[in-house]
Amino acid sequence: MASIYSGIACPHCGCCATEDDYYKTGEKFIWCFRCGYSFYRTIDYFDGNNPVYNETEHEGYGMVFVVSKDEETDDDGRTILNRPLSDKEMDEFKQLFLKENVDLKKSYFVTYENGEFTTIAGTPPEDFYIAFEDYKAKMGEGNLELIVPVPSLGN
Repeated sequence: MASIYSGIACPHCGCCATEDDYYKTGEKFIWCFRCGYSFYRTIDYFDGNNPVYNETEHEGYGMVFVVSKDEETDDDGRTILNRPLSDKEMDEFKQLFLKENVDLKKSYFVTYENGEFTTIAGTPPEDFYIAFEDYKAKMGEGNLELIVPVPSLGN
């Protein structure tokens, strides 16, 4: 299937998000690895020759990204927060960052509520909080290879 993969401003927080637009089918996916926003428009069924779409949208409430110092563990990975956390869940995520093997320079726990990011633990990447328009200006207006920076495990 053909799609256009683009960096865009997140509709929720305004930071760098990714859009995957399947222009031939009308399906679209947007996700933000800053605030946790996600949007999915997929074909549900066909009414004759016309597709009927199902749309799902989750406001973002933050991101938890855990990287181990040495070898990968079950705690490693990215958790997208698509709802506010309970106090118990908040404490459970905080406990991850107290473990000796967690690389605090590469891991982070960030919440997003009421238009504000809060770093709970760890160290978000340098450009984590930069607005998409500022990031685009930093990379150069004519840059056709604008890539949304997304940290991965082991980097």
